[in-house]
Amino acid sequence: MPEVTLRHEFDCDEETFWDRTTFDPVFNERLYRDVLKFPGYELLSLVDDEDAKTRRVRIDPPLGNMPAAVKKAVGDRFSYVEEGRFDKKTRTYSFKIVPSAMRDKAKTFGEMRCERVGDKKVVRVARVTVEVKVFMVGGLVEEKILGDVRNSYDAAARFTREYLKEQGLGAP
Repeated sequence: MPEVTLRHEFDCDEETFWDRTTFDPVFNERLYRDVLKFPGYELLSLVDDEDAKTRRVRIDPPLGNMPAAVKKAVGDRFSYVEEGRFDKKTRTYSFKIVPSAMRDKAKTFGEMRCERVGDKKVVRVARVTVEVKVFMVGGLVEEKILGDVRNSYDAAARFTREYLKEQGLGAP
């Protein structure tokens, strides 16, 4: 299964990263709508208990630059639900993507964690795996998804750094 691992450094502590960006509804609304230009973003649930934070988010990604074969496979309207769980003990966010199309043929899942590299500095490490079992276009769809993941995480990293500064949350 094709996989990508992405690393991005941020000038904040781990708690700030998780609480004030990853799980912050205002941050995510701005990220998905204003920065990534996704037509739809909706927080469906966020539950914080003793052991974990669980979250469900519905996302409508832009379809504009999708190859014709891919668009034919997924249709004119496409969305997905990210179902994620942050384990407070292991400090790892595991997620899976439930697509609106090709549910039985497409799997996307991954995990995200932080590595402390300084007093107020972390590296977010995200690993995303994609598998699409569609005759003739599966590899093309996987390539498109992984390219979009890279681009989105890179853009999100730039925005996260700006947001931390803007909110006075990062290291001086």
